[in-house]
Amino acid sequence: MPVRSPQLTSMIALGACLLILISTALRAADPPAAPAPAGGPETSAVELPRFQPGLWEYQRTLVRGDTARPQVTTIKKCADPAAEMREKMEALRQKHCQFAPLRRNQDRYVSSWLCPTPTGPMRFRDVLTASDLTSYQDVSEAHSAQHVTQQKVEARRVGECPGLGAGAPLPRTPKPRRP
Repeated sequence: MPVRSPQLTSMIALGACLLILISTALRAADPPAAPAPAGGPETSAVELPRFQPGLWEYQRTLVRGDTARPQVTTIKKCADPAAEMREKMEALRQKHCQFAPLRRNQDRYVSSWLCPTPTGPMRFRDVLTASDLTSYQDVSEAHSAQHVTQQKVEARRVGECPGLGAGAPLPRTPKPRRP
């Protein structure tokens, strides 16, 4: 079994968190990587849908290249998916990750990025299918020299956050503790 450095483990964990939330990224604030060709069909930046904040349920199926059995987890949390995604993307930019321009084909959004790690670059690809502003499916892969991780997230808004009315600020959801 290969031994991972703490930095690589941290990058994988951050990447996994980002993959869970990638469907809510807003790329309109990012300039395109290259200027659009003159007279091209699409001159504006692609933007992912702004999913409705509230109580969300996420079911994640994770398959690592070194194990055949998928890990399935389900969580519910109060979330503003767009705000969470912006925070995760900024954290990755600070780690010098490079993002390709977001592409859209009807209700499918394709994104990819590359992050440096001590053991070599780590490549991510994500395909989000937006059903509407309250549900989506996100299929992603993370590739490193050591392994490939595949993940599918099915997310749906299940209502308002308990104890909060519409428009109230969302409380921070504490991160789960690891033993």
